[in-house]
Amino acid sequence: MRIYGYFRENPNRLKNLQDRINLNKYGYSIPSNRLIVEDVTIETSVIYRDKFMALVNLTLEEGDLLIVKSFDCLGKDFKEIYNSVHKIYQKNINLIFLDYSKSVIEGDTKENLIHFLKLCFYFENNFIFKSKTKPLSKSVKKVGRPEKLNLKQQKEVKDKF
Repeated sequence: MRIYGYFRENPNRLKNLQDRINLNKYGYSIPSNRLIVEDVTIETSVIYRDKFMALVNLTLEEGDLLIVKSFDCLGKDFKEIYNSVHKIYQKNINLIFLDYSKSVIEGDTKENLIHFLKLCFYFENNFIFKSKTKPLSKSVKKVGRPEKLNLKQQKEVKDKF
């Protein structure tokens, strides 16, 4: 079993993530060639995270252990996070989220995690769909050039003022 660490670093931060992460305090020793730090923002889609894609698709093998800091290392939204976790578990790779658990997620906890991510994905998908189909507020004001009024509307405006 090989141990890999993947960490997403926000390029706008001043501190180096490698200085802040000390995996020895969690009981894991990872060689520096297996500790992958990628400088991408949280909004960057997983398909543009070259190091992560290469790690999951090409490097990791069955029985390996992947340690990540948190969910946001695996995608920009719950759809990508769910797909990443699902792909990792399909390859029979063990997974640890340091922000949530210091041990391998397995058994019922693994099934609950997958179910939780799926629920979050569906909720996020429905929320985005509903907010796109109907505005959040009924008092939406139009901006830009005013529309030309018909005769009835012109008379109504003149009567008001």
